[in-house]
Amino acid sequence: MSTELFNDFHRLEVFKLGNFVLKSGLPSPIYIDLRALISDPKLLKHTCHEMTDLINKKEIDYDYIVGVPYAALPMATLISSNLEAPMLIKRKEAKAYGTKKLIEGSYETGKKCLIIEDVVTSGASILETVEALKLEGLICEDVICALNREQGGVERLEKEGIRLHSLVSMTEILNYLVSSDTISADRRIEIEAMLKNTSLENSPTKSNGATKTNGTTSTTDLWNLETRKPLLECNPLNAMVLKYMTLKKTNLCVAVDETSKEKILQTIRSIGGFVCAIKLHADIIDDFDQSFIDELTTLSKQHQFVIFADRKLADTGNTVELQLTHGSLHIADWANLVTVHSVPGPSILQSGALTDVEYSKKSLEMANDAKNVVSGFICQKRPSDNPEFLYWTPGVNESKSTDGLGQQWRSIEDAIKRDGNDIIIVGRAITQSQNPVEVARDYASRAFELWKSR
Repeated sequence: MSTELFNDFHRLEVFKLGNFVLKSGLPSPIYIDLRALISDPKLLKHTCHEMTDLINKKEIDYDYIVGVPYAALPMATLISSNLEAPMLIKRKEAKAYGTKKLIEGSYETGKKCLIIEDVVTSGASILETVEALKLEGLICEDVICALNREQGGVERLEKEGIRLHSLVSMTEILNYLVSSDTISADRRIEIEAMLKNTSLENSPTKSNGATKTNGTTSTTDLWNLETRKPLLECNPLNAMVLKYMTLKKTNLCVAVDETSKEKILQTIRSIGGFVCAIKLHADIIDDFDQSFIDELTTLSKQHQFVIFADRKLADTGNTVELQLTHGSLHIADWANLVTVHSVPGPSILQSGALTDVEYSKKSLEMANDAKNVVSGFICQKRPSDNPEFLYWTPGVNESKSTDGLGQQWRSIEDAIKRDGNDIIIVGRAITQSQNPVEVARDYASRAFELWKSR
């Protein structure tokens, strides 16, 4: 940031010293009031020009400009105009009339949004905006802010795959205040110590809009096992899965896609000790019968894993209930977990059709309304920032990236660290390996360590 802009901010009393409580809930000896810029159009314009220059300098790839509501909207508007780039507006609440949209503006799914924020402390407001944009099928990888308070926001956003670029840092502001004789060097040290001691360690944490105060858990630990455990245990199924995961130190689910019951059972007998779940397609088993169910359930109790029926049910609620309890499979008698599509609407869980972006958006809404029966999601990349669900991901293979028939794979680290998932679903990489036991042990160990270290 230029010296001229620093001087103008000082003149407008943007830098305020005293005792303040920030939006994040953190106490602070200094408050940066960028809302004051709306009363000085020339200074607001100057600030946005410098932010625009930063965007161009960083060569950031974007299709739309989105301001975090509501303080950053004036900045986003001017930056959008400077760049001649289309702008979208994210509402804090969906309209109760008209289109009832949460995101206003014309956009295409799969396009990139550049987020504009005024001040970043914890990054919570940015993540709320990003989650809403992701539900519309938009991509968010970069944020431009006027001020980075350097209190954990950068690290938290990095964990979500988001880069933060700032016009000025708190360190630079304190340097300016010392050089302009506004504060002494000793006072600067005191302020820095206070800011460090009141960073995210004692901040309120947010989950789906609900604020929770926790004196020992950092906001950056939202996905930590200790933080999530009481949330996950509200769902009986997730409580069972979590119990097996922590007891056996594994977040590996093996997909045993075989057509012979004996081959399936043989595989489970050998690798059962290394999994938290076994996923099956019961409708492809040629000799499926009651003896198979009896042996399968016995093995699940012996090795402590959940049985996952990958059925992808997608009919009306009444028909799905019949599919679970009748017919030749009687899924409800032996499976702990079953996959469903949300296309039919909420009736599949307790009517509408969902497609494209609306599919993901409404699926999340349905899940939030039925947390007692919804365990989580099968996904490539975690679709929500709600830690109350488990995120299961297929397409993991350490030795191959494709089978040449449309199947794409990625590494364990990418699946868990980059894409934010909890449980890896691995099939042929284990079941068709030369030594399934050793490969299963290796996948389970590596995946659990990565998951535990988040």
